[in-house]
Amino acid sequence: MAKNHMTSDKNNKNPGEIQELVIFGETTTKEIEKKETVSLEYVDQEDKVKLVNELKPLGASYRYSLLLMNQSLAPIIEVKIRIRFPDFLILCRTNPPTVILDSANVEEGEQQVRIQFSKLEANSKKQINLYLTPKNLEEKGEIRSYVTFINNADFVRALDSDPVILQFDPITIERKILPSSEISKFSKNPKIKKAMKSIGVGNNRKLDLGLYFNQILYVLESLNFQLITKDNDRKIAWFFGTELVSGYDILIVGQIMYGKIEWIASSFNPQLNIALLTRCFNDFKRIMLMKGLIDSKDQIYNLECKHCGNILSRFPKKGEPIECKNCNYDQIVWK
Repeated sequence: MAKNHMTSDKNNKNPGEIQELVIFGETTTKEIEKKETVSLEYVDQEDKVKLVNELKPLGASYRYSLLLMNQSLAPIIEVKIRIRFPDFLILCRTNPPTVILDSANVEEGEQQVRIQFSKLEANSKKQINLYLTPKNLEEKGEIRSYVTFINNADFVRALDSDPVILQFDPITIERKILPSSEISKFSKNPKIKKAMKSIGVGNNRKLDLGLYFNQILYVLESLNFQLITKDNDRKIAWFFGTELVSGYDILIVGQIMYGKIEWIASSFNPQLNIALLTRCFNDFKRIMLMKGLIDSKDQIYNLECKHCGNILSRFPKKGEPIECKNCNYDQIVWK
């Protein structure tokens, strides 16, 4: 009977007490982690999609860079970018090359490019570079960018960049004598910035490099540079002067090499280099036309690589392809 009594007590223990013991044991021996996921629809994107622009001298041209940054945790879609710039600038090339020159809905005196892509992922960025060369130095203008996109809440958002103003001061050169022994020291100063303009003359006339070299000398002398030394056989000359508005000294070399007509400017001011090379190029074209050495400005060809901007190694013959030594891009300069 005692055995049966003990069995009965065990089976009749309060079920509620057992349940409480089980719950107590579970909550103290194991932590339950709940991993919650947040819908991208509720990711905050306000002030986390940003636009940064910069205009920087690069050789004989300017590089306008536009950086679109998505610093949020969700992508943006249907991204459309427009960049407007004054028509006294020539668009040499772009990176990426899919940028399209578009004349729709632009104001007088402006040009526009556009690019679009389907998506910019979370925590990513997209940079666009335009390489621009001034046609003249007499005008003033601004470069501005516009971006539209659809955010994660399906709203259209728009961003505008701050305008970048581009204006050139008149170039006024005062002759300055520099001993020829000091040329190398000046040009090798680590703070000196250099830029080169390289062109070719393509027409049906017999090539007369000596005649072209005389026009190079004439242009630089007419700008009031001091001739330091020249080599008629190698067709190279060094000139020096001080630009009075900026106060910077500038060394400029005019030369003909491998059929290329070239100017190399060296100074502490890269924007001065660009302005001076533009002036030399424009004056050279004007004199060549005036003297009947070319029939139109279209017979003067830019010798920068169309892909990377590096100066081509020579001026090729008509219809002849030439490979860029920097990027290996094959191109025909004139047809």
